[in-house]
Amino acid sequence: MRKIILALTLSLGLAGCAQLQMVTEGISLATKSIANPVTKAEEAQVELALDTAVQALLTYKRACIADSADKNCKANIAQIQAYTRQVPALVSQLRTFVDNNDQINATVVYNQLTALYTNVKGAAASLGVSLGSAT
Repeated sequence: MRKIILALTLSLGLAGCAQLQMVTEGISLATKSIANPVTKAEEAQVELALDTAVQALLTYKRACIADSADKNCKANIAQIQAYTRQVPALVSQLRTFVDNNDQINATVVYNQLTALYTNVKGAAASLGVSLGSAT
């Protein structure tokens, strides 16, 4: 039974990484400005990339709980969660600003989210937790 759980956790994790790689290949992590406003498509792209990263980390957390992840998984998760806990509030703000065409605030929040995404990936990579490759 434990082998089945390990195999399932691993396959879900790898599927999450593959999905994240497909998402990040289409996302531009360039900072936004008033001259380069945030579109609904870009809002959706950054939201999907962050959601996919969070889902990959949840899969890692489940593997940690099931004792099928590396021995440092609890400490790794604690460090990465410092970033991922900020995601829901910022995504909500971005949606509101883009929907209301408030490009000044949308630009600020979009840039915060892309920086957060870069930091999440960097922290995960430094801990040996793969989230796919970003562009």
